[in-house]
Amino acid sequence: MKVLAKLSWSAIVIFLLHAGCGDTHTDYSSRGLAYAKRGEFDRAISSYDKAIERDPWNAEAYANRGYVYYTKGEYDRAIQNYSKAIEIDPGYTRVYINRGDAYSLKDEYEQAISDYTKALELNPRLARVYDARGIAHAARGEFDRAAVDFTIAIAIQPRNGKLYFHRATAYRNRGLYYKTWEDIHKAQSLGYTVDPEFLKQLRNSADEGV
Repeated sequence: MKVLAKLSWSAIVIFLLHAGCGDTHTDYSSRGLAYAKRGEFDRAISSYDKAIERDPWNAEAYANRGYVYYTKGEYDRAIQNYSKAIEIDPGYTRVYINRGDAYSLKDEYEQAISDYTKALELNPRLARVYDARGIAHAARGEFDRAAVDFTIAIAIQPRNGKLYFHRATAYRNRGLYYKTWEDIHKAQSLGYTVDPEFLKQLRNSADEGV
C-alpha cells in the first residue's frame, strides 16, 4: 500500500487494469457474447463464469451461459442456468421460453408447457411460444389443445405458413381431414413447402376414413 500511495490515481487504474483486476462483469459478459457468436463455446462459458463471480446476481449472465450450454446440447446444465436466472429475475420472459425449449428437447413436455404458459402470461402476443406450446401438447397426444394454440398463433401471425401446417397435423390426428386440407392449401399458398410423403399419407388416410 505504501508503494501505491506514491502513485497518481490514473497510474493506479492503469496498474489494476494490467493486473486484470479492472475487468467487470459487463466486460466478461461482452466477451462471452463475442466468443459465443464465433462458436467458441468453452471460452464463452469461461467468460460467463467470471462475470458471475463478479456479480452473482447477474440474471443475464446465467441466461446467456445457459444458452451456450443449450447450443452445445447440454440441456441439463442449460436448465440449471435458466432456473438460476429466473430465481433472480422472475419476470425474465425469454428465459422461460428458452427453458421450455430445453425441456422439450428432453421430452419433458409437462415442464415445457408450464414454462411456455408462464412466458405467455408475461407476454400474450408471442406467436412462436403458442406454436411451441402447441407442439408440446401434440407430443403428449393433446391434439385439441394443440389446435387451439396453433389457432391463436395464426391470429397473431396470419401470414406464417408453418403455423397452418402445424395446425393441419393436429387436425389430421383428430381425423378432421377437411380442416386438414384447408390448412395444407393455406400453408402452400403462403409459400410453405409440405413434405410430399406427408401429403401421400394424408390422402391415404382420408380415402380410408381412418
